[in-house]
Amino acid sequence: MSYEVIKFIHVLLLVFWLGTDVGVLLLARRFRDASLSVETRLTLLHMAMVIDTLPRICFIVMLPVGVHLANAAGLLNVEMPGLVGLWLLAAVLLTVNMSAAKHIGTPLGARLQRLNWTGLGIAGLLLIATGLASLVNGTPYMVSWLAAKIVIYGLVYWFAIGIDWMFLPVGRLTAELAEKGSSEEIEAGITRTVDQTMWAVLAVYASTLAAAWICVTKIDF
Repeated sequence: MSYEVIKFIHVLLLVFWLGTDVGVLLLARRFRDASLSVETRLTLLHMAMVIDTLPRICFIVMLPVGVHLANAAGLLNVEMPGLVGLWLLAAVLLTVNMSAAKHIGTPLGARLQRLNWTGLGIAGLLLIATGLASLVNGTPYMVSWLAAKIVIYGLVYWFAIGIDWMFLPVGRLTAELAEKGSSEEIEAGITRTVDQTMWAVLAVYASTLAAAWICVTKIDF
């Protein structure tokens, strides 16, 4: 596959990651509106969860595609076994991530979410450590802007954990809303949960855009 094709795919992943995630953000904020009927609010939340499928896919697939792109640009030299390993890792992370989101609010979902956080946390730490080692020691060797981008992308994994962790109470609150209807306690919990989650979402946006800016400008660190 040519460099241009891989680069085009890489750009599309970024567009569909952040673009669709903004839709999820807007729907989640609208879900807080207690003036809407319970049915409408549950529909909005359901739509947000369905749309959220695409940014989850793009976020995780970005790593192997990015390594392919760096290989094609001559910035890295990852052999085929390494590339296959990255795709297998992405497949596992994506399966667990999507399953945890699908079963949110259930005992199975809680177990899957812990597994999801563990996988994302380890992957994020490995990326951060790899980028920092390259910046500090020059091993593995790569241009400094790429190493910095890898560090930031590793941080995004941890911010993604923050989003899921902060948003976790919504499963319980939604069940209570559907069963009991609106109340001051439930509405306060929903508003608090959504508002807190926004900070982690904004951290993902800022980090992702920073990584994209570094890639475009190729700043020397």
